[in-house]
Amino acid sequence: MKNKKPFRGRIWSGMAVGLLLSALPFYGSFAQVTIKMPNTTLGTAIKKIQAQKKYQFFYDDNLSRLPVNALNVKDASIETVLHQLLNGKNVAYTIVDNVVYLKKQSPQQPKKSSNKEKNKISGRVLDENNEPLIGVTITQKGTNNRAVTDFDGNYTIVTDDNDAVLQFSYLGYKTKELTPGTSHSVNTVMSVDAKAIDEVVVTALGIKREKKMLGYAVQDIKSDVLNTTGDPSVTGALEGKVAGLQMNTSSTGLAGSTKITIRGNSSLTDNNQPLWIVDGVPFTDDQTSEASAYGGYDRGGTSLDINPEDIESISVLKGPNAAALYGSRAGNGVILVTTKKGSRKDGFGIVYNGSFTWSQVSQTIDMQKLYGQGSQGKPVYVTHEQEQRMLAGELAFGSALDGHNEPSWLGTPIPYRYDGDKLKDYFRTGFSHFHTVALGNATEKSHYRLSIGFNGNNGLFQDETLQKLNVDLNTGTVVNKYLSLDGKISLSRMKAENRPMTGLGGEVAQLLLIPGNVRLSDLQHYTTETRLHQNWFGPNQQYSNPYYVRHQYQNSDERWRAFGYYAANLNLADWLKFSAKYAFDYYRTRLQSSNLSLGDQAISSKIQHWSEKVTTDDMQRGEENHFEHNISFMLLGDRQLAETFRLGYNLGSNIMYLEHEVLNAGVENMLSKDNWIFNTGARLNSANNNGYQRAMYSAFGSLQLSYNEYLSLDLTARNDWSSTLPVKHNSFFYPSASLSYVFSDFMRSIKQPLPTWITFAKMRLSAAQVGKDPLPYSLYNVRKFAFRNGVREPIAQTIKMNSNLKPEIKSSIEAGLDMKFFQNRLGFDFTYYWSSTKNQAMLVDASSPWSQQWVNAGKIVNKGVELMVYATPVKTSDFVFDLNVNLAHNKSTVESLANGVKRIYFAGDPNMPVKVGAVVGGRLGDIYANNMIKRDGQGRVVVDKNGLPQPETGNGNMEEYLLQHPIGNIQPDLLMSVTPSFNFKGILLSAMFDMKFGGSIVSVSEGMATSVGTSARTEYRGEYKELNGKSDYYMVVPGVKEDGSENDIPVSAQSYYSTVGLFKSQKGYAEEFVHDASYIKLKELAIGYQLPKTLLKHTPLTQCKLSFVARNLCFLMKHTPGNPDGGYDTTMFSQALDFMAVPYTRTFGFSVNLGF
Repeated sequence: MKNKKPFRGRIWSGMAVGLLLSALPFYGSFAQVTIKMPNTTLGTAIKKIQAQKKYQFFYDDNLSRLPVNALNVKDASIETVLHQLLNGKNVAYTIVDNVVYLKKQSPQQPKKSSNKEKNKISGRVLDENNEPLIGVTITQKGTNNRAVTDFDGNYTIVTDDNDAVLQFSYLGYKTKELTPGTSHSVNTVMSVDAKAIDEVVVTALGIKREKKMLGYAVQDIKSDVLNTTGDPSVTGALEGKVAGLQMNTSSTGLAGSTKITIRGNSSLTDNNQPLWIVDGVPFTDDQTSEASAYGGYDRGGTSLDINPEDIESISVLKGPNAAALYGSRAGNGVILVTTKKGSRKDGFGIVYNGSFTWSQVSQTIDMQKLYGQGSQGKPVYVTHEQEQRMLAGELAFGSALDGHNEPSWLGTPIPYRYDGDKLKDYFRTGFSHFHTVALGNATEKSHYRLSIGFNGNNGLFQDETLQKLNVDLNTGTVVNKYLSLDGKISLSRMKAENRPMTGLGGEVAQLLLIPGNVRLSDLQHYTTETRLHQNWFGPNQQYSNPYYVRHQYQNSDERWRAFGYYAANLNLADWLKFSAKYAFDYYRTRLQSSNLSLGDQAISSKIQHWSEKVTTDDMQRGEENHFEHNISFMLLGDRQLAETFRLGYNLGSNIMYLEHEVLNAGVENMLSKDNWIFNTGARLNSANNNGYQRAMYSAFGSLQLSYNEYLSLDLTARNDWSSTLPVKHNSFFYPSASLSYVFSDFMRSIKQPLPTWITFAKMRLSAAQVGKDPLPYSLYNVRKFAFRNGVREPIAQTIKMNSNLKPEIKSSIEAGLDMKFFQNRLGFDFTYYWSSTKNQAMLVDASSPWSQQWVNAGKIVNKGVELMVYATPVKTSDFVFDLNVNLAHNKSTVESLANGVKRIYFAGDPNMPVKVGAVVGGRLGDIYANNMIKRDGQGRVVVDKNGLPQPETGNGNMEEYLLQHPIGNIQPDLLMSVTPSFNFKGILLSAMFDMKFGGSIVSVSEGMATSVGTSARTEYRGEYKELNGKSDYYMVVPGVKEDGSENDIPVSAQSYYSTVGLFKSQKGYAEEFVHDASYIKLKELAIGYQLPKTLLKHTPLTQCKLSFVARNLCFLMKHTPGNPDGGYDTTMFSQALDFMAVPYTRTFGFSVNLGF
C-alpha cells in the first residue's frame, strides 16, 4: 500500500493544479465568437456556437429545421452573431446568464416609412407578482429593432414610427403587443404562458434530452424542491419526492444509515441499492453501520459526503430501461446528481444559504404508569452486608405506585411513584447549524464555482456531536474552437463523536426497561461513593445504568473524502464530438471505540456486590480505505439526416478499477484512558486486515432516431468484462430499446388536433436487460488468517466458493402514458413495469465440511405501477396553488430458488424472535416467527391447563408450519406523498405528507418491555388476590381450553406477560407484537418570504429569502407503538423490526438565502 500513496498524491495534486489553471481565463476579457459557415439550419448553427461557447439554448424543436443566414464573423459578440443569423427570420432571442431563449414570432409585412419623428420609449416590465422581469425582448413589430430589459426590468427603445407596435416576449410568458402612440413611457405586466418549453432532463452518461422524447421513466428534482427545508442529508432531502423510491432510515442518532431502493427489492443477497453518479463520476454510497441487536454503532452512509446546497438537480433513472448504459452496477437504477456550475450573474456572484434548527423527541413508546419495581405484585428487597434492606429487581411487576416511601438502593427512603417518561426526559434538545457560501460566475469563454459548506450538530444524546466540512470547485474553459476543458474536485471531512450504541447494549434499551419508579436523577452521578456504577437494581446484571453507557463507552469516527474528474472535449465537426475523462473517488475512514473502566478505587464496598467490576480499559481502532478510478472515452454525434429525421449516437468505453481495504485492532489493559498510553500489561487481543480489488472493462453505444419530433426510438448496448467472474463467463452483454410516441404532436401534424383541453399526450414503451457480477473472491477458496490473543491463527472456512459462477441477469419491460390538460394546469405520468432477476449469486446449505456454498439460482419477479400527478387548481395574479402527488405500488415474488431449496433467510441476528426470508411462491420479505400460539379453527387462543397460551406444534413439523404461516411482510402495498404549495404575493408555503400503506413490523421493543412489565399493554393486570396460597394480580387470558370451552382459568399477570413477551431471545410470541406499518406523517413544512427586488435595489443584495422550516413534525396516523419507519440498520431483516430505536424526532428552525 505504501508505494501507491505517492502516486495518489500526484493524481490529486495534478487534478487541483489543472482545475485552478482552467479558471485562469476569468481574469481576462470576455471572449468573442469566431465562426464561418454557409446557409444551414438553425439547429446546426446552434451546435457550432455551442462548440465554442458555454451557452445553453432553449427553443421549440420545430425551429431546428429553420433555414438561417450564412455567417462569417470574427471576434463577434453573441448578440451580433444571433442578430446576423436570425435577421429576417421572425425569431426573437433573449439572453439570461449563459442561456439563450429563442421564440418564433408571427411573420409581419414591413411597414412603409411614415417619415415621422423618432420616438424614444422607456418603461418597465413586471411579472404577475410585481417583480421585475430580466431579459424580456421588446421588438418593434415587423422590424429587427429590439431592446432587452435590465436587472430592474427597465428598457429603452427608439422607434421610427408613432404607429409602431411593441411586442414583449419572454420565455414561459405570453407574448404581449402594445401601441405606445406618441407616449414616451410604456409599462406592462406579463402573465405566465402554460405552453412553456419542453422539459429537459439529464439522462444516462450525463446527456441532456428532452423529456418528451424519452421512452422510459425519469423523474427530475430541482434544487429548490430538494432543499425546501434545508436538510443537510441529500438522502433525507430526497425522501418522498420520487415515485417508486423508498427510503429506510436507521433510527440510530445523528446521520444514521439510509437504504434506498427503487421499485422494490429484487436481490436475494440484499444488494438492492441504486448506483450514484455525481457529475458523471461513480460515487460510492457504502453503508458503514456496525449496528447489531446487542451493540455497535451506525456510522452512516457515505452519500452524506454530498452537500445538498451544491446540487443543481437529481435525475432518478428508475430501472434497467433508463440505466442500461451504466452497466452491471446500475441494475437497481441510478441516482444522477448534477451539481451547480458557474453562470453569468449580476452583482458579485456570491450566494449564502444557512439554516439553524433544533431537534426534540416527539413520540415515544407508551409505558405503563401504575405499577413499580418488584415481582408477583409486591416489592422485592435485598439486604447487603450491613443488613440494610433495599428495593431491587429488574422487573416492574410490583405493587401499585401509590407514593408511599420505600427503602431504595441509595440507602434512603424515596417515594414509590411514577417518575415520568424516561424516553423523553433523558434526551436533550439537539441543535444544528448549516452554512454554505458559494462564489461563481461565467463569461462566454469560461465558468467557475467555488463553494464551502459547514454543518455542525449536537445530537439528542449528551456529548453526541457531528461536524461536516465540504469544499467544491467546478471550473471549465474553452481553449479554442476545437478544445474545451472542464473539471471538478470535491473535498469533505466528517467527524462524529459518541454516537449512541444500538440494541440491548444502548441507552434506549435501558430506558425502555427501567421500572417507572426508578428516578433518572438518581442515576446520573454514578461514580460517587454512595451510588451504583454500571447497574441500578441488584445482583442480576442484565441491564446497565444509561448514564454509565453514555460516558464510559466512547466512540468516534472520522472520514475524509475526495472525488472529482478532469475532462477534455474535442469538437471534430459541428455534428461530432469526442470526450475523454478521468474520474476518481477516494475516502478514508478512521474508527475508534472504547470501554473505560471505573477501577476498584471508585467502587464503594457498600454496593460493590451490585456492580459489575470492569477494572481494565479496552479500545478498538480501525481504518477503511476505498479508491475507485474510472477512465472513459466517448464519441458523440447528432445530425439532421433529412427534413423529418434526426440521428443521435454515441460510442464509448470505460475502465474501472476499485480497491478497498479494512484494518482493525483491539487492545486491552491500557494505562491511561485519556492519552491512550499502554502499560506493560497491555495486550493486543485482535487484529484483522481485509480487503478486495475488482476491475471492470466496458464498451457501450447508443442510437437515437427521431421522426418529426413526435416519434423517437432509442437503442443501447453494453458489454462488460468483470474480474469477479471466471474467465469463461466474465463477458456479458445487455441491450435496451425504448420508443416514445407523442401522439398529440402527431395529430397536430396531420391537421387533426386533439380537443383543446388536451395539451399534451405521449405513450412510451421500453425493454432492457442488465447483468450484475458477484462479490469479489466468490470463485476460489484461499487460506485466511487472523491475529487472536497474540497468535496468528488460520481462519476456519465454512463457505465453499464456486469457480463456475455466472452473472446475474435482470430483464425489464416498461410502458407508460403521459398526459397534460388545460394548458398544463393538470397532468399525470403513469408507468407499469415488470422485471425478472435470475441467476442470482446466493448462499445455500452445503454438505460437510462446508456449511454453505455459492450457486447461481433463484428468480425474483417485480411488478408495479407508478403515478405522478401534478396540478395547479388555483392561479391568479396574486395567488398560486400547486399540488404534486406521487404514488407507487410494487410486489416482489419469489418464483424459484436453488434446486431442492424451499426457503432462505436473510442475514440477521439469530437470537431475534423472527426471521425474514424468501420462500418459493411467497413474497420477498415475508416475516416468520420462531414460535406461534396454538389457535382453534376460529382463530381463538388455546390455553393449557395452567391458563397460559399453548405453543403451536405443527403436527410434529413445526418448521413447515411456520413457513406456511408468515406473520407479515416488510413490503408496503402503496407508497405515496402529497406536496401542496402556495404562493401569495411573495409569501411561500409548502408542505409534504409522506405516506405508507401496508407492510408489517414487529415491535421487539414493545415485546421486551412487555416481558418485564414496563409497556403500556401490561397496565391491565386483573385483580390482586390470593390464589392457591399466593398473592398476586390474576387475570384470565381470552381464549378457549383444549375441549373448546371458554377459558376461565386465572393466571398471574406476570406469568402471562413474561410468557408472550420477547425478553428470552428464542422464546415468546412475536405474532402478539406484529403491527400494521402504515403511516401518514407531515415530513416537511416551510413558510418563507421572498423579498421583492424593488426593496433590494439600493442594497448589495440581489436576492433575499427568509423561511421557517420543519421536518418530521408528527405522525398523523400510525398503528405501531414506536417509529414504523426506523430500524437499527438498513438490512431487509432490520426493516421487519422496531428494536430499541432512537425515539421519533422533530426538527424545526429557520433558514436564510442571500445573494450578492
